[in-house]
Amino acid sequence: MTTDNNTSSHKDWRAHGAMLLAMVLFGLMATFSKDVLTCGGITGPQLVAFRVIGAALLFWLGSLIVPQQHVEPRDFLKIAGAGFFGFALAQGGYIVGLSFTSPINATIELTTMPIFTLILSSILLHERITPRRALGIIMGFTGAILLITRTTAGDGRPTDYRGDILILISQVGYAFYLTHYARVIRKYDAFTFNKWTFTFASLMILPLVGSHIMQIDWPAMSLRTASEIVYIVAGATFFTFLLVVYAQRRLLPTTVSVYNYVQPFVAVVASMVMGLATPQWMHALAAALIFTGVWLVTRSHN
Repeated sequence: MTTDNNTSSHKDWRAHGAMLLAMVLFGLMATFSKDVLTCGGITGPQLVAFRVIGAALLFWLGSLIVPQQHVEPRDFLKIAGAGFFGFALAQGGYIVGLSFTSPINATIELTTMPIFTLILSSILLHERITPRRALGIIMGFTGAILLITRTTAGDGRPTDYRGDILILISQVGYAFYLTHYARVIRKYDAFTFNKWTFTFASLMILPLVGSHIMQIDWPAMSLRTASEIVYIVAGATFFTFLLVVYAQRRLLPTTVSVYNYVQPFVAVVASMVMGLATPQWMHALAAALIFTGVWLVTRSHN
């Protein structure tokens, strides 16, 4: 894959800083989302609606105070596809999956996304999978399987494998978004790209979540739950995706994806503090396998 001065993965430290901050915010979102889903009386589809539709509204409002960028008509189909894979599928699958599994599982499984990105880069961008990278893929999947089959949630009950599978599917969707739509991501500024992708994603999920929105018991919503939802929508979606798209326009897809393994450390600490999950030795083993696999995938050139 070729790149130019605007997509250097080594020299733009502001882009690296943006990705680091974004992943910290994402890591905290896993814990707050789990608390909303467990204790806040909010279902997975309802939280998906809050996040995707709420972010679309914020991006449209924000776009009113920044310079407007014209979108070429031929790019709308690509942007709609990016909205489906990057937001409707990836973010929706993640939230619904999180309702079944623990925040620690969810964030560790997010680190498999660089592996999926490499596989798709090989298919779509014709990058060669070396023996070391193949070993990394095997190690990453082994770690994910350990999480799916052996991990327990904070209350000691086995986590539902459906949640883990949904999150893994969401990572495949996001990896496809990073690789297949890399050019259109770099073509538009963060406000323009996000307002349209989230708009298309909102239209896609609305038929699925519309009835769930009508069932929200607004008077019964606690201040804690409302505050966590505000953070999820404004902090961990609106602000975070401004940072992510800024970085995506300057870094290679594999470099962007590698920052995903900042999230587990944030989620583990936050989950322990809030009592939502109990770390076990299996988490350490699974994380070691996944992180080593990711390192091999993204660093190997032979």
